[in-house]
Order: sequence, then structure tokens, then C-alpha cells
Amino acid sequence: MSALLPERQFSEAKSALSDVMDEVVHERRPQVVQRHHGKEAMLLVRPDDVRRWLDTFRLALRVVLDENEVTLVADPVGLSGYGDSLDTAVDDLLIELRTYAQRFFERPQFYAQTQAARHEPWLARFALTHPDAQRDLLIADIEAGMSTGDHAVASAV
Repeated sequence: MSALLPERQFSEAKSALSDVMDEVVHERRPQVVQRHHGKEAMLLVRPDDVRRWLDTFRLALRVVLDENEVTLVADPVGLSGYGDSLDTAVDDLLIELRTYAQRFFERPQFYAQTQAARHEPWLARFALTHPDAQRDLLIADIEAGMSTGDHAVASAV
């Protein structure tokens, strides 16, 4: 597959799982594990490394202000959170994102056959964030959009 990353056959990796885990986790060395003469392969990597790699996949969050409601729209995943304040809209969007990410990763083969397949890096970034930090992640995405000018605030009033 790739001579640049360490590779192991499945049976070897299985019998040396403790060593493989040490290399991946403690030495931060990704491992490619193959079986069936390289026809199937997987990459073993620390979740925090993947999370860092996906950090550029920030949600573009748009705030829509209505007379008595705030809507927070998360692009490109197309989810919305609603509330009577920005805080409650963020909380509602958190619920929507958690539900969608859970469904997405429970049925990856289904979603891989749809336009939603392109949502995977954004959802993986969110899913790999500890639940206690997911709200802060959304707030950071809002702030990042504001600092780069990629945000939008609209009013329906």
C-alpha cells in the first residue's frame, strides 16, 4: 500500500496488538494493517491526531435573527438549531449534530451512497471531540467565522 507508513499483516498485528497499540498511541506512529494480500487495509491512528488533522473542517455557522427566534445554520451539513437566544440555538444545534453524527456513523455504507458522504470530515471532527467540549467547538467555529469574515447574520425582521 504505502512504503512510507509502517505496514503489518492482520495476523501479525493481531498477535502483537499490545506492541502495535504502543507504537500508535505512545510513539504516535500510524500503522497500516492489511489482510487478503493487501485487498483490505485500515489505518490505526490516535483519535486526537485525527481530530487535529480535521481541524480545518470548521462548520460555517450562520445566525438568522427573527422577531422572537434565533436560528443557527451549520453548513455544509445543513442542520439548524433554534431558540429564543443564541445560547439556546447553540444547545439545539448540539442536539441535532449529535443525533446526525450518531446516525451517520451507525450507517456509514448507507451515507456513503448519498450526497451526505461529503459531510464525513465535519461530522468526524465533531464526533471525535469530547461531548463536554462540543459546545465550545461550535462557539469557536462561530468566532473563527467572525474573525475571517466568513460569517453571516441575517434578520427576518
